[in-house]
Amino acid sequence: MSRFGDDPLAFFNAVYRELPPWEIGEPQPDMAALLARHPPASPVLDVGCGSGDLALFLAQQGCQVLGIDFVAPAIAAAQSKASALPADVARRVDFQVADALALSRLERQFGAVVDSGFLHLLDSEQSERYVAELAVALRPGGRYYLHAFAVEFPVPNVPRSVDANEIQARFSAANGWRILDLYAGTFLSRVAPPVPATCACIERMAAFTQGL
Repeated sequence: MSRFGDDPLAFFNAVYRELPPWEIGEPQPDMAALLARHPPASPVLDVGCGSGDLALFLAQQGCQVLGIDFVAPAIAAAQSKASALPADVARRVDFQVADALALSRLERQFGAVVDSGFLHLLDSEQSERYVAELAVALRPGGRYYLHAFAVEFPVPNVPRSVDANEIQARFSAANGWRILDLYAGTFLSRVAPPVPATCACIERMAAFTQGL
């Protein structure tokens, strides 16, 4: 059973019947700041994109973006937002229902993967699988941008803590990664004070990148 019960899809489908608390109407400010510090290369993959605010932000900045989420109502909301954009921006963004734990099924490689609130939803075994999929999805020199909770809450159905020690262990040079930036930030919601967060920009070393 996951952190979100034995049927996580049902849990998140229920959450999206209303506006989820993490949907703040814009990208998380610390993720936007991380992207400004280390500009991403197209195409960009937004994992766990929700209703698409981060993907749309990147498309408005000129990136070609694919946003994926396993929650169909979230993807429908993202597509609706995209349809309201100027045509030149809307052409740069696509949204699909897909499994972020099976990125290899996309049969594409990306210059960047942005993760604003996905890794911290996964347990240890899922996280290991996800990092392996990231290694396939990123092209040589591609970058992974992470923004995740850095605190544990003693209540069910909330994200876990992702701290600097975990990042350094999972994304080591021995495993083909180079950490370009790693620092503390905050994660905002509409219903609670800012939560401590971990921000990181991590590069996939070319010598280790796997082809499809």
